[in-house]
Amino acid sequence: MMAAHPPRSPRARGITEDGIAEYIACTESIDNLVAGGYLAGHDGRLIAQQLRAPQLRRTITHSVCHAVKPDIDDFYQEDGEPDADWQQRRARTVRDHCTVCPVRAACAELALRDHDTAGVRGGLDPEKLHRRLAAETTRLERARAADERPAEEQRARIAAGAELQRLSGQYLGTAGKPGKRLENIENTRKAALLRDELVATYRRTAGWTVAA
Repeated sequence: MMAAHPPRSPRARGITEDGIAEYIACTESIDNLVAGGYLAGHDGRLIAQQLRAPQLRRTITHSVCHAVKPDIDDFYQEDGEPDADWQQRRARTVRDHCTVCPVRAACAELALRDHDTAGVRGGLDPEKLHRRLAAETTRLERARAADERPAEEQRARIAAGAELQRLSGQYLGTAGKPGKRLENIENTRKAALLRDELVATYRRTAGWTVAA
């Protein structure tokens, strides 16, 4: 459900980049950010940098490109096309599609995350995208690592669960071996603790609450 009054933009509230993550957490959904116009312009760039790749891809469903399905060739220089002609054509593309797009900042950020700098993205031509890619190398590396973290954490939870299951199966074969059985019990206890810690961390970060 959309909030009746989306929160004021970070600039209006005097929030710096350090406060963007908290600002995003206060909104009800990515759709609200789009509806509030917060993924365009300078503020949009700051907010888009804090979003994860799946969130950025969700915003693209609100883009002008998604709505009107423009000719994809409008965003790329044709083979042999003179630079002057391409510059004029891409200026029209930016004017007609990107400037009015409510998620242009997210589109540009997603292009940088994906190293997709061949054509016009989020109102930026390839030259500008390349400059930002070079200037923001460290930030983008951290962002890509954060994008990968949920999958890595999921693999860790699966591995922890599989290890617990393996140790539980070994316990059945330790009858008559007191020392081995005690060792297995301790290993099983540690494996269960690790699994529970990983699951609890996931639930906290996902916003799960304790059932009443």
